[in-house]
Amino acid sequence: MLLIVVAVVLGAALLWKGLDDGADLAANQPSPTTTAPTSDGSGDGTPGDGSGEVTPDDGSGDATPGDGSGDATPDDGSGDATPGDGSGDTTGDTTTTTTLFPTSTEPPNEVQVLVANGSGIARAAGAVSALLAPQGYATLPPANAQPTDSTMIYFRPGMVNEARAVMDILAPDSPDLLAQIPPTGLPVAENALDRLELADVVVILGADDRISTG
Repeated sequence: MLLIVVAVVLGAALLWKGLDDGADLAANQPSPTTTAPTSDGSGDGTPGDGSGEVTPDDGSGDATPGDGSGDATPDDGSGDATPGDGSGDTTGDTTTTTTLFPTSTEPPNEVQVLVANGSGIARAAGAVSALLAPQGYATLPPANAQPTDSTMIYFRPGMVNEARAVMDILAPDSPDLLAQIPPTGLPVAENALDRLELADVVVILGADDRISTG
């Protein structure tokens, strides 16, 4: 009987110990957890492209579609954000026009004019020279020219303005009479070649009577 009592006591003690250790083990076990994917390698928990942000990156330095210029506006290479032609502004190119015959730049007393007569009308060159002298022109002595049908007003290079002023006096609104002295010279009498060298403007009178002697 004594042995039976001892066995019962030991069994009860062992059973109590076993229950106590099971409770402790259950208490010491970690709670199960569920881990969700949080990173794509960007350093945060949102899907991305590896840039550390969640907006599309086009290499422009911001989050808007661009051209790599650092802003979100189309770039045409002009240095600003407006469509252009590469000139740096948005204004159209300007066109500069020049007048074919500007006003005279030299005073008449500094313009030497030679009138040569090829019209066949006697003393015509002297009469035309007399029209210019009162206007202040430095007229050279009149000369003869080879007979011609065409009246012309010739000028040296750079003297087109002065030739136009002479034309306005002798034959207004006749720009077709103006021409530059050709490299081959003009058909004036041999005794007038020295005067031709001095002249800035040469008036050749022709038979067409484009310049009136009256």
